[in-house]
Amino acid sequence: MNVLITSGGTIEKIDEVRSITNMSTGRLGSLIADAFGAESCVDKVIYVCGRTAIRPLTGKAEVVPIGDVSDLENALKKVFTGTEIDIIVHSMAVSDYRIKSVTSAAALSDHIASNMGSLNKHDRGATEAEIASLLQSNMPDMRTGGKIGSDVDDMLLVMERTPKVIALFKSLAPQSTLVGFKLLHNVPKPELIDEGFRILEKNGCSFVLANNLTEITNDQHIGYIIDRSKNYTRYSTKAEIAAAIVSNTIKERGVMQ
Repeated sequence: MNVLITSGGTIEKIDEVRSITNMSTGRLGSLIADAFGAESCVDKVIYVCGRTAIRPLTGKAEVVPIGDVSDLENALKKVFTGTEIDIIVHSMAVSDYRIKSVTSAAALSDHIASNMGSLNKHDRGATEAEIASLLQSNMPDMRTGGKIGSDVDDMLLVMERTPKVIALFKSLAPQSTLVGFKLLHNVPKPELIDEGFRILEKNGCSFVLANNLTEITNDQHIGYIIDRSKNYTRYSTKAEIAAAIVSNTIKERGVMQ
């Protein structure tokens, strides 16, 4: 049986020396990989991870480091082309946005001013839509060289949404058992469970781990594993979560541990 785990965080470049990322360490993903590696029924663990993510210790792991979301998509398509995947654990913190262009307040002001003649001054809604359109096309972009100068005042980043990578998995491996993750911050437990279950239903997951950032510390990691019936179980540590994900997914595949 082959397992695919995504872990750590993606990195979106601003220029050749600067980037935007998140605080994911990949520690939980590495523990999940090691827990799968300890199972005799698992032949290979493909560990697709951010460049700074913690690596698993198991000898069954094949590590595939990636950078941005485009790298992640390409790596996943390559994995699924060459390997039949039985279980997918998508624990990676994937960037929701990437850089479309880099400009300054002064350049943006000039750009809008030079196009004001085409805007409808009488319809505020239309004007907002048209200004938004200006931000999507023909924007002045400072990324002409390898590094943006450090003397720019009021630098502005224009960002665009990235594709939802979790939506790819069922099209690439429809028979796989998929585990999704959802992280929220400071929300009531019913809302956390509802949102986790929404992710499960929308993406064809078998299970979703729902986390509240306020319940994650160095000593604990409260998480709720939700199933297709919206039943859930609470776990208190990363090790407990890793063991439960392995147990639940292997059981679903009908393999004896």
